[in-house]
Amino acid sequence: MSIPKRFLFPVLGILVVLVLYTAYWLHAKSTIEREVGVWIARQESAGYLIEQERVRVTGFPYRFQVELTAPRMQAPQSDGGWNARLEMLKAHALFYDFRHWIIEFDGPLWLEYDAETPTLLELDASLALVSLASNDRGETIRIGGEFSDVRIATRSGQAPGLEAIESLLFSGAVAEDDTLRLRLEATGLSASAAVISPEIERAFGSSAELARMDLTVTRWATLAIDADAAAWSRAGGQLLIAESALEWGPAQLSGVGEFTLDASAEPDGRLSLHITDPDALADALVQARLVPAENEQALRLAAMMAPRGPDGVALPFRIRDGGVYLGPVRLGDLEN
Repeated sequence: MSIPKRFLFPVLGILVVLVLYTAYWLHAKSTIEREVGVWIARQESAGYLIEQERVRVTGFPYRFQVELTAPRMQAPQSDGGWNARLEMLKAHALFYDFRHWIIEFDGPLWLEYDAETPTLLELDASLALVSLASNDRGETIRIGGEFSDVRIATRSGQAPGLEAIESLLFSGAVAEDDTLRLRLEATGLSASAAVISPEIERAFGSSAELARMDLTVTRWATLAIDADAAAWSRAGGQLLIAESALEWGPAQLSGVGEFTLDASAEPDGRLSLHITDPDALADALVQARLVPAENEQALRLAAMMAPRGPDGVALPFRIRDGGVYLGPVRLGDLEN
């Protein structure tokens, strides 16, 4: 019994497409494996040490998934000398778009570094994803991230400022005018018990409900080349804050402003703050010993005389010549 041609040709066509697609997928798989090796070699030539138990490419037929089992990276001393290791690192891309990759971190991340003392941290999260998009030249032009239920445990050394974050979202893009536009939003930020003072905890609590910032970094290429902040400042680089918000106990703040670095490479700039309840904030700042008691009345007077709007009282927050000011009141020195 012969098969009618009207059925035979479509079946043959489907088989040809499957064979061609399989050949394409296998060719792309070998290209990805080669590019992973090239990337590792490039980092090692810059002084990094990169090791892993196995590199595997899976995901046939709909996507590509690069798996690095037990990866470990150590930075040169010029870049901090930190050491990071992970159970599994995965990178996902659709079969038709190799310019967009989703990086997935699996298992706790062990991070070792030497600040004032050698420190070992264990970081874990229920969700940890980073999105990277590049242009035709291989330059990263967009980045995003989503992290949930982040937990930071100090196994040895000095504890960082935070021990938990309920949710962290960020996104950024490099524009044609050489600016980086970045948005960050974090909720449920819990301070480390080893770092927060009893006075600050009583005044503000140990957890901030929200921290958000929309900012633009000008002269981005100068800063991105070798992370030289002084050279970036000399080139006219600025940090422009289009929107910021903080909700931490009596600190209910929002603001806009701009910062750069002065000749001593210290922050210099101004943030126009809107304070929902300036009296409650003044009480908390004094209780937390962040404002000397003798400056309390000056701070209250400045709040009384400041313009009021729907978002509360507007006061300038300034950093200049190493001093930190809220309105006309000097809160202290930057290093404190």
